[in-house]
Formats: sequence, C-alpha cells, structure tokens
Amino acid sequence: MRYILDTTAFSALMRREVSILRFLSHLKPSDIATVPPVVAEIFYGIERVPKDSRKYHLLKAEAKRILDILEIMPWTLEASLRFGLIKSDLERRGNRISDFDVAIAAISIAHQRSLLTKNIRHFARVRGLESVSWE
Repeated sequence: MRYILDTTAFSALMRREVSILRFLSHLKPSDIATVPPVVAEIFYGIERVPKDSRKYHLLKAEAKRILDILEIMPWTLEASLRFGLIKSDLERRGNRISDFDVAIAAISIAHQRSLLTKNIRHFARVRGLESVSWE
C-alpha cells in the first residue's frame, strides 16, 4: 500500500514516535509521500516558534531532513477537480473541514494513495478517501 502523510503523521515522524516509525519500517521509501499543504502547515508551525531558539533550528532541520527523503506529490489538475467535488459534497452534507484538509484529501485521491493520519474520524467524512492510522 502507498501512503500520503498528513500533518499529524508528518509531525509524529518529526518527533520520531516509535509507533509511526514501526509502521513505516515495513514500507519502501517510494510508498511514503506527503503533499504541499502538509509542508505548508508544518512550516507554519515551525515559523511560530521564536527564531532565535534552539527548538526552531532543530524543528526546521528535522523537517528538511524528512523532506529530502519523501516524495512531495504535486497538486495536479485532477486534484483540483477532486477538491471542488469534495468541498461541495461536504458543504451539501453539512460536514465542512478546512480547505487544507480538503486539499490533502483531494491530492491523496488524485494520486490513488491512502492517507496516513491520526484523524480517522475527521477524514472519514471525505467520500472516496481511504484513511489509515499508524496506531
């Protein structure tokens, strides 16, 4: 199976949580990727940390280390079309989620990958998205 790491999964990987490391250890590197909205959320979080702190530099270095390994799946035309379908479907059903989460789901579906997340119930609202927890 091939996975897209959402922000919770990427953060867990940055923290080197044993459970996600164990889950990912059985996969080939080409089976693991992330998407631009996740990268944006991760760097937003890092940029909120004081820039003169040790923590800021450690987080930035760890994020870059992981990004050097992972493939970043592109936002394609197919993903854009999926975004519109997902967002309108969620609105019609009264199940809104953030645009970033819609984008993460849309890109995952467009690239035919499962979403690795801790927020299974949250992403379960998106029809056609397979989401899996590493725990």
